[in-house]
Amino acid sequence: MSISKKLRLIPRAPGDTTALDPAIADAMRTAGIDPAKFTAAPFEGGDVEEAIAAIAKAGPHVEHTFLFPTLNGAFSAMEKLLDERASARISKAPDGWLVVFDAADEHGAADERFASVARSLGAHDRGVAKMNVTVNRSVTVKKAPPG
Repeated sequence: MSISKKLRLIPRAPGDTTALDPAIADAMRTAGIDPAKFTAAPFEGGDVEEAIAAIAKAGPHVEHTFLFPTLNGAFSAMEKLLDERASARISKAPDGWLVVFDAADEHGAADERFASVARSLGAHDRGVAKMNVTVNRSVTVKKAPPG
């Protein structure tokens, strides 16, 4: 029987040099995360709901990907497009910066808005993914020990 403990990554406080479990540090490096900048903390109840709310709301969604030749162009597009309805992920590509914009798309116009702004900043369209997001919430009940 294995016991699992749920953890989350949080930014390290200034001066915090607490050693991480080597397995966690290796997994962080594999994911491209610097273990010196983050530490592990216990996963707290309620984190799931906040995380889901920050990532996605249930319903139709669109993810539109663009390749920007410069980081400045990528940041400019993000500055113009990000709000309480839209999020973005950015990553380095060999020939520029990939930005994936994500938004609820109830009226089918989010990808057109993304494309209009991104193209005006010199981005190359890399494609659109339309999906229907379903959010499931689960509750864990812990049985109290007898006595």
